[in-house]
Amino acid sequence: MIRVREAREEDVGQIREIFLSVYGTDYPHRELYDELWLKRSVFTDDALILVAEDPDAGRVIGTASVLFDFGAHSDLVGEFGRLAVHPDYRRMQIGKLLMDRRLEAIRNRLHVGLVVARTVHPYAQRISLAQRFIATGFLPLKHLFRRRESFALLARYFGDALSLRRNNPRIIPEVHALANLVMNQPSLTPDFIVDEDSASYPAGGDYHLEQMQAEGYPALLRIERGRVRNREIFGPMRLDYGFFKLQSRQTNYFLARAGGQVVGAVGYTMDPVEHTVRV
Repeated sequence: MIRVREAREEDVGQIREIFLSVYGTDYPHRELYDELWLKRSVFTDDALILVAEDPDAGRVIGTASVLFDFGAHSDLVGEFGRLAVHPDYRRMQIGKLLMDRRLEAIRNRLHVGLVVARTVHPYAQRISLAQRFIATGFLPLKHLFRRRESFALLARYFGDALSLRRNNPRIIPEVHALANLVMNQPSLTPDFIVDEDSASYPAGGDYHLEQMQAEGYPALLRIERGRVRNREIFGPMRLDYGFFKLQSRQTNYFLARAGGQVVGAVGYTMDPVEHTVRV
């Protein structure tokens, strides 16, 4: 009987072999083949890693993860990913078992679960739809593999997510049809407001822009911690991770100064594998 449990350190080698057998040797995200990186992932609080085990054969035959975001507006969001089953155990409902166990493990922790599924792998989409995830978007040519591939974005709500949601989201006219379709999937009232004239930030000003160095970091951190309401701070990389950890994640900030004082910043993360930039 197949057993699903949390991954342990001794599973790392077999998890790596599953990724190799499923993705091949030319998969661009080389970290999945790095045993040290996988070992850190097993112990980190940023991810839940599960494995499916065949006790009779004494081997790990599948794996799946939930990656947790951290930071303002992100703490209750998790991404369901890295679902892989060894080719020798396909069509045995292993993927469904892993998905069921993931849902059981995070049900009381998350408000929103996301699945970003490759369109060339419809099986992952079918598993998600069967577990009441809903289609919420399409990401054209998002990731670079042998060629660029498109992804389907699916989501599911948990706990008090819907009762705590902010009503009347404002959208631009161009996404009206898509927003109406998405909000009808979980039977939400499409209460969005189409706003052609959203208030913009004040234009211009005598600002000096510079790339953040270590000495500019404390001033920006004070701004983040002082913004309790209307924070206008987004993204999974929190400033209080530390300047050097931000650098190690290929995250950079440009500071805006007025009269020598830091008044704001914009950050971006570069992915050298996919040749993409995330603001």
